[in-house]
Amino acid sequence: MATYTPDSLRNLFQSSFNLAQWYGFLQHFFNANELKEKPERIIENTSDEGFYLGNIDTTDSYRIGLFQYNITKGSVANKRVGLRNLVKSFINPTWGEFDAALVVFDSGDHWRLSFICDIKGESTSPKRYTYVFGSDDLLYRTPIERFNFLKKKGISFENLKTAFSVEALSDEFFDKYREQYADFIQYITGKRFVKVGSKWEEKVLDKPNAALMQAFGHNEKKIRDYVKKMMGRITFLHFLQRKGWMCGDLNYMQNMFESSLYKNDYLDSVLEPLFFGILNTKPAEREALFADYGWDKSLLAEWKDIPYLNGGLFERDAEDEPESRFPAEYFKRLFQFFSEYNFTIDENDPNDAEVGVDPEMLGKIFENLLEDNKDKGAFYTPKEIVRYMCQESLIAYLETNTSVAKDKIRQFVLSPEEGVADIPENKKPKLLTALEEVKICDPAIGSGAFPMGLLNELLLCREVLSGEHYDRAEIKKSIIQNNIYGVDIEKGAVDIARLRFWLSIVVDEETPSPLPNLDYKIMQGNSLIESFMGVDLSKLTYEKEYKKDKGEFSLFDDEKNRLQKTVSYLLSSYYSCSDHDKKVKLQQEISDTINKQLEAQAYNPEILRELRSINLAENNKFFLWHTWFSDVFSRDDKEGFDIVIGNPPYIGSKGNENIFHAVLSSPLGSKYAERWMDYFYYFFHQGLDMLCEKAIICLITTNYYYTATGGSKLRKHIANNTVERIVDFGEIKLFESAMGQHNAITMIRKGHYSQDVNIIEIVSKGYKPNEELARIFYQEHNDAIYYKVSQEQLFSGIDKQIILTGQNASSLNIIDKIRKGNLPLSHYAFITMGVVTLSDTVSNKHLKEYNLPFAKKGDGIYVLTEEEISKLELDFESKLYLKDFYKNSDIKKYYTPHNTSKKLIYVKDSGVPIKLPEPLLQHFEKFKPLIVGLKENFLKNEIAASVVMKWFRNGNYFVLFTPKKEEYFTAEKIIAPYRASSNIFSYSNEAFFASKDVAYIIPYSSENIKYILGVLNSKLVLYWLNLMGKKKGDILELYAKPLNDIPIKDTTVELKRQLTDLVNEIIEIKSKSLNPDVNNLENRINRTVYEIYGLTDTEIKIIEQSI
Repeated sequence: MATYTPDSLRNLFQSSFNLAQWYGFLQHFFNANELKEKPERIIENTSDEGFYLGNIDTTDSYRIGLFQYNITKGSVANKRVGLRNLVKSFINPTWGEFDAALVVFDSGDHWRLSFICDIKGESTSPKRYTYVFGSDDLLYRTPIERFNFLKKKGISFENLKTAFSVEALSDEFFDKYREQYADFIQYITGKRFVKVGSKWEEKVLDKPNAALMQAFGHNEKKIRDYVKKMMGRITFLHFLQRKGWMCGDLNYMQNMFESSLYKNDYLDSVLEPLFFGILNTKPAEREALFADYGWDKSLLAEWKDIPYLNGGLFERDAEDEPESRFPAEYFKRLFQFFSEYNFTIDENDPNDAEVGVDPEMLGKIFENLLEDNKDKGAFYTPKEIVRYMCQESLIAYLETNTSVAKDKIRQFVLSPEEGVADIPENKKPKLLTALEEVKICDPAIGSGAFPMGLLNELLLCREVLSGEHYDRAEIKKSIIQNNIYGVDIEKGAVDIARLRFWLSIVVDEETPSPLPNLDYKIMQGNSLIESFMGVDLSKLTYEKEYKKDKGEFSLFDDEKNRLQKTVSYLLSSYYSCSDHDKKVKLQQEISDTINKQLEAQAYNPEILRELRSINLAENNKFFLWHTWFSDVFSRDDKEGFDIVIGNPPYIGSKGNENIFHAVLSSPLGSKYAERWMDYFYYFFHQGLDMLCEKAIICLITTNYYYTATGGSKLRKHIANNTVERIVDFGEIKLFESAMGQHNAITMIRKGHYSQDVNIIEIVSKGYKPNEELARIFYQEHNDAIYYKVSQEQLFSGIDKQIILTGQNASSLNIIDKIRKGNLPLSHYAFITMGVVTLSDTVSNKHLKEYNLPFAKKGDGIYVLTEEEISKLELDFESKLYLKDFYKNSDIKKYYTPHNTSKKLIYVKDSGVPIKLPEPLLQHFEKFKPLIVGLKENFLKNEIAASVVMKWFRNGNYFVLFTPKKEEYFTAEKIIAPYRASSNIFSYSNEAFFASKDVAYIIPYSSENIKYILGVLNSKLVLYWLNLMGKKKGDILELYAKPLNDIPIKDTTVELKRQLTDLVNEIIEIKSKSLNPDVNNLENRINRTVYEIYGLTDTEIKIIEQSI
């Protein structure tokens, strides 16, 4: 019996396909149940030769069919669009039914081994995972490791899925790539991000390299960007290598390093000549450039067949100028690491993937690797979500831009090869035109996942409408030039996105040709701002229209702006220009045209001077939408984009005032800014404003805007348009590194139309792999509910809050009944939150940012422990400032014991200098840089600034930022934790000081307090809060706004007395026992509250079942 060692497996994978050898492998490695003596021919109307070889019964009772195809170029078996048809060929009554298939596709020069699952039934999409074999240049480390895993663990269906898993390989590659990246960063800066628990922390591990630090001006972000770009370029070359374009050697990059004479100066002496002197230079100009830079001319002969690629990826920029010398071992490790992986040059489809590193990995590297992105709220979007959003956006666009029936459009986009048969011939030309004319934008493009997704969807649709003869690479170039637009504030993101588009073209090129220039297609800029120093730049390319009564002619030509036409023409010419000198000339013409217009606008000289110092085509201050993408806004029949799509950054306003402040002074900010908003709200506003009528915006964001106080303007803006669909992910974890995420996809059509909203609500928790997400999206999963609501029902909450009711339409009737005729809680009580200290204790972040030589993490600033109080040796006067302090977790339902060991230093501003007792003054002096620094953050806010400056002038830097009135904490009241999984309200008639994470409900009349407490703790109010309150996932947020809105029924004296008596009984029991059983009393309270609000048995049942 044959045994398979790593060497014998490598030999098998490196060899050409041999059927007899494969039979032996199926028998001895896979323990095939049945192998046909002679393969049985599959009868299909295709030029491919297909054969049934036998089958395997796995250890977990799955039946796997064994097949082999001899394929030709362009065959059905070789095209992803033919996957479903291919699976149909596995059906033969004499073979029996299969759960999955193991299939060899032999094309002569190489062979592919595919594991195809989900092949039963019509409803699911089959999924194919493939290894490509047959090259003696490659090491095949991954399949060898995976097949060894199979040998050890046994041939089960789950183990086969693991052996062919693309996601597992991506994760492994990414982890190792991160280590390589960190090595280079550490060599320069001496610093490295190290995982401590579940968080990454930057540690100083070595001395920095003085020469390199100086070369980069000690700018660590520049250093990180440089290393990212260097590694991105090297990664790109490994994809070119896979095409055979690196001297025909599939392992050229490693072999070139091993044989190099310049290992100790490899970047400057070998890689940079390759980048700039070869890949960015036409063959005729290479020798002169090598002479100018003093590069080794002997390399020219070795590299003579490496293509000139153009495009800008390998253009030398300022960061490339410093000498950058790394020890040889760094590149040795890097190239060894790369050589162990298969680089597949096709972007993987979620349903049809090659097991290897595909270009999408560049996106994962950019969005997950980089330290900068976590602070900017940028996260890598799972590919199934990208695919779903792209397909649904394209379907929605085509529904309004063609006359094809909606069901036929949906089938066509989801499965173009099959769906095209149902498109009437007379409607195909208009369908193709609509596909050719669509304008798509991602205003926070990141690594380009969404535009890349739409590129692939458009390509598949256009292919089936283009007849037999078409050039895939040319269609892609056309789509990128005419349909795709992208902006990002991060230069690194723009570089990676361009890289992916270039790779998508390279994959379909038979022979190398110059790549298009993407400088004015995927651009750096601040998407949210088209103004500068108070000047609106959106009309920069609009020439002034002089009135005819002044005797001057209009400068408009056929109501189109001449200057816009000029800019559009120059940008279009630049896209496909491959001559270096002509490119430089075109860039100058573009720049001159814009500068002339700057002059003509008669701006303030100081503003004009500032603008001239900024690269208008590449900066992080603003973006000239109407200049660079003028073709989108000057179409004959419509102005604006047809689809805006993306995953914008999620950034809260707290602690990110600088980011928000930049937008605040812009036209977008002045129109839509709100207190406590999230940064992504602006992307909804901007996207909607940039759409043409009936166009589509589709964003994945957090779902907090549904009910957030700071989301009021956004909800109104959305409600003035038409929500097409919402996918609410609930507690599903989509982004590995995002904290506390609760996400939603929202798709909106511009304009107000009467149609229902399609809702998918996911009701399970945890992580969902791609295949499960796919089943959820296409309504095949038990963990989701699917329903429709009207536009009015969707926005039925207070302040147009978005209400998702599940499939139960009766929920809205119950909510109306609870609300109707009843006054809100704010009518009966004043509601406020606790004190704001700005910082109770010292954190690690404080120690890093402020000079605190005598402090350590956890030291109390305003909130002190007994031990800390004892060390201060406070006198009698000092102790008068101390108040018993409680945490929100101290609060219990109905009754909270009033005992705590913590104290709050409660010191309020009095408008005059405060003479604080010496022990307390000395205590605050220890933390003065932190206390002052935190308050200085508010100097940008005009209202807060005047108060803060008055404190500083009076020497009262130590006062509480928001102390609130002392009587709020000492009065008879109801208290509640700001965040809780249920409604927890407690009675308090003693001093109870707490931070802003505790709500205080102070009734205007004490006679109602216990009655109100009973209502607030009832299941009816929990039901109300779940639907109408503010939530993050399953957690209620009980602050002033949602509490104020709770409807309180004014009932009979007798019912009030009944409820009050029950509440008093619970408080009495809880005050005497630690964990008493009060379930019976709580049930009686619930029944009484149902009676007070007049609910029927059916309505009560709905509430009880929902909680």
